[in-house]
Amino acid sequence: MRFPTRENILGLNRRHLGSTGGEFFEPENLLNQGSLEWVLEAIRYPLFGVIRYPSLAEKAAWLAWIIIRGHVFWDGNKRTGMSALEAMLRLNDYWLDAMDDEIEEVALRIAGSEGDYSYEEFVEWVRSKIVLKAI
Repeated sequence: MRFPTRENILGLNRRHLGSTGGEFFEPENLLNQGSLEWVLEAIRYPLFGVIRYPSLAEKAAWLAWIIIRGHVFWDGNKRTGMSALEAMLRLNDYWLDAMDDEIEEVALRIAGSEGDYSYEEFVEWVRSKIVLKAI
C-alpha cells in the first residue's frame, strides 16, 4: 500500500489556501505540530502488533478524519482532509466516486461540533464511494 507523505499533505494545504482563500501561517500552517506525523504513522504501522486500520478505506478515512476533526492546520482542514483522502486513494489506484457538493457535505459533518457523525459512518461512506481506476 502506498501513502501520501507529510510533504504531499502540506502541499495540498498550501495549494487550497492559495487558490480558494484562507490564512496561511508560515512556515507550514501546522496548528498541532505532531498531529500530522502521528496520523501518518498510525495508518502505516501496527501498534503493539495490532493493525488498527487494516483496509485502504479505513486508513484513508482516518487520515481525513484526524486532519479535519483534529485541526491539524490553522486553516483549510476540511479541504485538506478530503484531498488527503482522495490522494491516498489515487496512490493506490482507486478514486472517490462522489460529487464536490457531497464531499463538502461530508467534510462539514465530520467537522460538526454536534458529534452526530461517527468515524464508522464515515468509513462506510468511503467504502461505498471507492472505485478502482480503469487501466
